Order: sequence, then structure tokens, then C-alpha cells
Amino acid sequence: MSKFVRGLVIVLAVGMMAFAGYQLGNIAYDYIADDAVYEELRADADSPEDPNDTTPVTNEDEEGGAADVQDADGELVNPDAQFSVANYLKRLFGKAKPKAIPISGNQTSSSLKKAQTRKINFKKLKKKNKQIVAWLTIPNTKIDYPITKAKNNSYYLKRNALKKKSSAGSIFLDAKANASFNGQDSPVYGHHMRDKSMFGSLGDLRRSKFRKKHQYVYVYTAKDTKKYKISSQFITKKKKLAPNKSKTKVVTLVTCEYTSKNAHYVVRAKLQTTKKPGKK
Repeated sequence: MSKFVRGLVIVLAVGMMAFAGYQLGNIAYDYIADDAVYEELRADADSPEDPNDTTPVTNEDEEGGAADVQDADGELVNPDAQFSVANYLKRLFGKAKPKAIPISGNQTSSSLKKAQTRKINFKKLKKKNKQIVAWLTIPNTKIDYPITKAKNNSYYLKRNALKKKSSAGSIFLDAKANASFNGQDSPVYGHHMRDKSMFGSLGDLRRSKFRKKHQYVYVYTAKDTKKYKISSQFITKKKKLAPNKSKTKVVTLVTCEYTSKNAHYVVRAKLQTTKKPGKK
């Protein structure tokens, strides 16, 4: 092999390594940035409400729900919707604040009580994005996210809850569903992320032992707290979900399933109780 060819091979190899490193760096930054967004939104959600703020909380498809201001790319133009990765890293390596809801272990009477009495500050959340219509929590798992809702089911596939471009997207409600979760079926979608964020840990419910210890799902809206109990879980390749034939209202959680091509993993949970925010 001539010196020229050897040198060319080395240059190409170094170039490929640099490009791969750049790509990995971008992926790592995306994960950190998205984590920062949702950590700040959780802090907002669990912050006390301002007693002097009398602004009514409405959803975008309800009367009085105004649309957010967006730029040409559809990203949110809102100074309240900015986040700081630097501030996130300070919190990450600083003294950790206790979680409002446990993210590990099994569901217990204590963790379920915390979930039931939790009150989400929707006034603060909606200052960042009016399309945040609810909050989803499965106690003792990593699933603890705002639920967004757009006019179609593609908008939040590649945008986070602040409407910023993101490979992880958002947890979002079906565009045709009732924003207050008062319909017969409320389908909620989220990506199956490899770092277990979003609905990346939903597949843990496939294990019967895990499912028995994590039976309850909570959906918070500005008007009430809905407690659901998981009733079924399955894998489907159908493009449209079969309608809920039960007389009981359900929430349906849907994510990608990678053991089969073009498949989705679905968890359905039946409504157990509906109570005022913060009440047992």
C-alpha cells in the first residue's frame, strides 16, 4: 500500500470517527435538553398556585382557549417557555430535591395517596404551552409527564411539550379525543425511547409481576383527578385501535413495540374514581 493510499485511509477513518462523535454528541445533547425541559415542567407542575392569579384555566378546544404564538417552523414563541441546560446541570449535580411522586419501587398505599392528593399547577404550565391539557403519572415508574394535544397527531411526534423540535417528541392525546378526558376512550401516545424516557418504560408492564405491583394510572386535569386501573395490555399491528366496548371509560396508552415490525404496545386502564384536584 502506497503512502498516499495509507494516508487517505487514515484521513477517511479519522473523518468518520469525528462525524460519529459529532452525531453521538448531538444525541446526548438532545437527551439532556429534553430531560431539562421535563424536569422544569415537573417543578412548575408541583409549584404552589399564586392565590392572586384569577386567570381561568381552559383547554385549547374549549371556549376561551387561545392559540399559542408560533414562528414559521411551528416552534413556540414564548419567553416563559425557555429552559436552561446550565440550570438543569446545576440541579443535576447539586442537592437533589425529593420527587413529588416516587419513580421506583412498588405502588403502595403511601405512594398512591401522594398521587391522589397531588395538585398540578396548570396555570403555570399553560403560560409555557396552552396545549398542555393534562398530566399523566404512573406512580413508582418514570412515567410522569404533561399531556399535550394538537389539531393533528403528527405535530408532537417530533416536538417536546414546549413545542421545540425533539426526537423524543411529547406524550400527547389523540387529536379527536376529549381534552378533559371525559370521552369513552382517551388514547395517549408516546415514543418508546431507549433511555426509558417518555413511554420507554411502558413495556415493563408486559411482565405480570411488575404489572401487579403497578396497577394504577393517574390523569390530572385542571378540573379533576382521574384514577384508572390497568385492565388489559397487548401488542397490535393494526393501524387503528379497536374501540372501547366497555361501559366504563378508559385511558389507552400507546407506544412502539420493537420485537415486531410495525407493531404497537397498548395498555388500557379503566376509570375507577374522579375527584376534585388535591382531594383524597
